[in-house]
Amino acid sequence: MKKYKLAIIGSGSLGSIIGKVVSQKLSEKYEIIGVLSRKIENAKKLADEIDCKAYNTLNEVIDDKPDYIIEAASTDVFKDMGVEILTNGINLIPLSAGALADKEFYNNIKEAALKNNCQVHIPSGAVGGFDVLSASLLMEDVEVSIITEKSPNSLNGAPFLKGKKLSEEKAEEIFAGFAMEAIEHFPENVNVAVTTALATTGVENTKVSINSIPGFESNKHEIKLVGETISVNIIVETTPSKDNPKSSTLAAYSVISLLKNLVAPITF
Repeated sequence: MKKYKLAIIGSGSLGSIIGKVVSQKLSEKYEIIGVLSRKIENAKKLADEIDCKAYNTLNEVIDDKPDYIIEAASTDVFKDMGVEILTNGINLIPLSAGALADKEFYNNIKEAALKNNCQVHIPSGAVGGFDVLSASLLMEDVEVSIITEKSPNSLNGAPFLKGKKLSEEKAEEIFAGFAMEAIEHFPENVNVAVTTALATTGVENTKVSINSIPGFESNKHEIKLVGETISVNIIVETTPSKDNPKSSTLAAYSVISLLKNLVAPITF
């Protein structure tokens, strides 16, 4: 029985969940060979927990020839390492899909995958329903939007706010625009918007609304697709990760679901 080799980039809350669950529940099909992190001590901590290597550099990861590399770090890390990973013929599963809002980077990633006979598998992250959304897009012209609601604490620190702290008393829409702009202003909050855009009408055409809701204990995303003969409404509400309020634990499990599908005899 073939076992696929995995490496993980990122040892924060999402990378840790992926590493632990895969090593416990998908070990028949996957072997985690190592973890790369910005700080070697963080990589060592997770590596010790799941019994694998801690890498110092991307070159060390590539030398071990993994079948898949999972990026669970940041859009900057994806931009720094994505093309090199694909150039070496390694399949990539990036959680920081927001990086693909950059058209030049998107094209570079696409070209590297095509030239080196490998693929980029984008997990659904903290949302979903991309099967029905992409099918609807094949039927007719549609408009797509995504409305995100988070607590002020989940949004504070975004570059768009320029150090301003959001109100703890008043609900407010703090951004309205398109996915391409949203990821620039909220790089840690709206990977879901870019993923939705890539699966549908593109980052220049998918509308995004970001709302701060004081006292809100969830992350809520509502995707709306409207065409002449079809209307789709998808709402996903999750509790933020305890370790990182800017992200959702569901995003980690979307990677695990994708990995299961990649090796399943019957897929959905």
